[in-house]
Amino acid sequence: MANYGFAIDLRKCIGCHACTIACKAEHQIPVGVNRCWVKTVEKGTFPNTRRFFFPVLCNQCDEAPCARICPTNALFKRADGIVDLHGDSCVGCRACMVACPYDQLFIDPNTHTAEKCNFCANRVENRLQPACVSVCPTECRIFGDLDDPESEVARIVQREAFTVRKPEKGTIPKVFYIAAEESAIQPEIATRPFIYKEGQVLLRPLGSPTADPSRPGDPRVDYDVPHVKPWGLDMAFYLLTKGIGTGAMFLSALLWFIGVRTPLTMVVGPAIGLVFVTLTAAILIVDLERPERFLFILFRPNWRSWMVWGAYFLTAHGAIATGWILAGWFGLNGVLAILAIPAMVASVLATSYTGFLFAQGLARDLWQGPHAAFDLLAQAIIEGAAAMLIALALAPPVRAGGHAAAALGLALGAALAVHLLILAIEHLTPSPTRHHELAARAISRGAFATYFWGGAIVGGGVLPLALLGAASVVGTLQSPALAVGISLLSLLGAFAWEYVWVEAGQSVPLS
Repeated sequence: MANYGFAIDLRKCIGCHACTIACKAEHQIPVGVNRCWVKTVEKGTFPNTRRFFFPVLCNQCDEAPCARICPTNALFKRADGIVDLHGDSCVGCRACMVACPYDQLFIDPNTHTAEKCNFCANRVENRLQPACVSVCPTECRIFGDLDDPESEVARIVQREAFTVRKPEKGTIPKVFYIAAEESAIQPEIATRPFIYKEGQVLLRPLGSPTADPSRPGDPRVDYDVPHVKPWGLDMAFYLLTKGIGTGAMFLSALLWFIGVRTPLTMVVGPAIGLVFVTLTAAILIVDLERPERFLFILFRPNWRSWMVWGAYFLTAHGAIATGWILAGWFGLNGVLAILAIPAMVASVLATSYTGFLFAQGLARDLWQGPHAAFDLLAQAIIEGAAAMLIALALAPPVRAGGHAAAALGLALGAALAVHLLILAIEHLTPSPTRHHELAARAISRGAFATYFWGGAIVGGGVLPLALLGAASVVGTLQSPALAVGISLLSLLGAFAWEYVWVEAGQSVPLS
C-alpha cells in the first residue's frame, strides 16, 4: 500500500496561485475558504526587497492531531496515509481546527461541516495527480509514494535537504519544503498587516509579531488568507456555566460529607449544579455547526477525544445531581451517603476534562500542559462557592443551620489564592516557545491586558480575596450585601480570565 507525500521546491514557485484556483474548481470550494493557498512574505527595504512564496496545504500527518480530537471519528487516516473526512459524521464542533498546528481545516459554509485537503484522493484513486500538481506551471510540486524508492518524491526526501512545518509538534508531517525561507515557514516571525477581504478590513491576528519601526526591512506577510478563530465567546460562557455547575455540586457534596447538612447542601446547591450543567450542555449543542447530530458524540464515540469523555462526564454529573436533589428533598440521608463520593468525583472529572481537551488543541501553545486542569478545578470552586453564597444571601430560609457561609468563604478564598498562584507561575516564568511568548504578551501587555489585569487579577482576584480576609477578621461574612459583592466580583474575574484564555490562545497565527 502506498504512503503518499508531497515535496515542494520553493526555488521554482512563482506565486501564480494556479494551485489555489485548481483546488477550488476541483472540489467546489466556496469563496472565502481554501483547502490550499500561497502565502507571500517580503523582506528588505526598497529598492532591495525580495518576496518569498510559500504554498500551504494539509500535511497529512502520520500522527494526525485532528483525527485524535475528532469526537465522532469523522476524520480518519486511510491505508495510503491520506487523512480524510467523513462529512456525514461531522458535528461541526471545530475541535479539529483547534488541534491542527498548520491551520488547514475550515468549516464549509455550504455543508456546515469540516473540510480539508485530502491530496485529491478522488483523483489519486484513479491514478491521476492532485489538481494542484497537474496545473503547476513550474512543476514545483512533486507528489508520490514515499515508500516507493523509485518515486521522485522519495528520492528527494532521501537525498535533498528539506524542511517540514513545526516538527516539534510530533505530528510527522508529509509535506517537505526545499529551500524554505525561515520567516515564511515559521508564522511567528513575520509581522502581519491588516487583511482586506471582499471590501472588508479584517484585523490582523492579535497575537502576531508587531513591526519595529527601527527595522523596516524585517520580514512581513505580504499576502495571506483570513484566519478564523474556531472557538469564541460561547466557549468562555461554557467554561463559566460548567464551573458554576460542577463547583456547586462538588461543594454541596463535600460540605454535606463533613456535616453541613442544610437545605443549601441537600437541595439548593445541587439544583444550581444541575441547572448550570444543563445550560452548559445546551451551549455546547447550540454551538455545533450541525447541532442535530450532537448524539453522534455519544453513539459514534472516538475514545481518544477528550470531548467524548467530557460528554459522558457531564451526563454522569447531571444524573447524580438529579438523584441527589430527589434524595435531599425527601430526606434520604442514606442515599446521600452513597452518592457523596461519586458526586465529588463526577464533579472533578466534569470540571477538569476541559483542560485535557484544550491541551489536545495541539496548535495552541498557551493551552498545553496539565496545569490547566488544576486551574479549572480552582475556578470551579470559585464559581460554585460564589453562586452558593449568592443563594444564601438571597434566600433567608436556606441560611438555616448555619456554618455554610463560613465554609464557602474559606473555599472561595483558598481557590482564589490557588488560581492567582497558577496565573503568576504561568506568566512570570519564561515561555517555552515563541508561540507561547506571543500569546502571553498579548495577555499581559497587548490586546487582552485590560481584561487580564483589571478583570482577572485585580477586580476579580486580589480585591475579593482582600475583602474575604477583612470579612473573616471582623466576622461580617454573614452580611448578604458583602457576600453578594464578593461573589459577583469573583464570578466576573473568573469569566474575564476564561475569556482571555480562550481568545489569547487562538490569537497567534498558525500559517
